[in-house]
Amino acid sequence: MKALRLILLFTSLVVLLASSREPDIWADSAYFPILMNKADLSNSVNIFEAREFKKPGKIYLYGDNIYIVDQYSGIHIIDNHDPFNPVKTGFIRIPGVLDLGIKDSVMYVDNAIDLVAIDIRNYPQIEILDRFEEVFPEPAPPDMDDRGWSYRRPKNMVIVDWVKK
Repeated sequence: MKALRLILLFTSLVVLLASSREPDIWADSAYFPILMNKADLSNSVNIFEAREFKKPGKIYLYGDNIYIVDQYSGIHIIDNHDPFNPVKTGFIRIPGVLDLGIKDSVMYVDNAIDLVAIDIRNYPQIEILDRFEEVFPEPAPPDMDDRGWSYRRPKNMVIVDWVKK
């Protein structure tokens, strides 16, 4: 009788473990992550022509320019030397950007998990002065709090945006 119980217990345990599957790691969120290879992230900051706003965020005034974060995609540069006629002059593509600061003509931005220092003194020519890797946590989905998303993505990849499912 004891052997039968052990066999039944062992069989039940095997069935339970065999039927478990990896859960959908983003099932709780209405958003799906956009991933970028970490090697590509280090070469992802580039200057482009002005474009339309998609997800405007923070605004920063420095000198005669206005810098507006387009969440997760980049920074719009607007010439504001005539405040009654501002002109979009360019867009710096910075995947994963949510924030910026400027001091002494150096723009500091979050490039997903990295902190990047960009010389904007000779805009529209920009120069990456430095990159500090893995300074910031990856962003959580917009509909959830920060719960540590780094373990939920493939290795060597980083979350640079979230899109609605």
